[in-house]
Amino acid sequence: MSKRIEGVLLKIEALLVSHIPNVVKAARLREPVYCLRIWYNGTDSDETAVPWLMLVKESTRKSFILEHRKEAPYYIWCADEATNAGQSFNVQIDNAELVKQYGLWYDYLCDLDDDEELQPFREMIQRVSAKLNTLDWAAIVPATDDFVVFPADGSHTFCDDLGDLNASAPENRLSLLRSRNLLGPAE
Repeated sequence: MSKRIEGVLLKIEALLVSHIPNVVKAARLREPVYCLRIWYNGTDSDETAVPWLMLVKESTRKSFILEHRKEAPYYIWCADEATNAGQSFNVQIDNAELVKQYGLWYDYLCDLDDDEELQPFREMIQRVSAKLNTLDWAAIVPATDDFVVFPADGSHTFCDDLGDLNASAPENRLSLLRSRNLLGPAE
């Protein structure tokens, strides 16, 4: 990957870190949420498909726990499981510079014709998530005490929601989730 594309990813990272808290706060959510998923895509979407946000309702998590019992951790953390109407809040990041930088990334990705090259973008979203996990989200949105931010692989290139969670969330938050049996059996 060229220095130019590394620079593009750094710009996207900085834009996401600075804008996500503001757009979430501006959404004025009233219901508690337990996680924020930062959705990203590969060449399966178009060049304007910048990352978007899905905040999953605490009521959805409670429903998953009641309905799925032992398998609940899968449903709680699998991004695709919370996309039905009413389960989450979808928030768009409307920023011209982000669209421009994402377009440069997208062009690079199309030239490669290999979605496996999404790994640098995935790692960047993990870093964004890790930085956002240091914020006091309760001051931004009605958040649970175990609220976490982590990527959602819209391209299904990696299909590794728990891997993304583990790479993005601080250990103390993961420990809290484990103590509540919300991560499933220890690996």
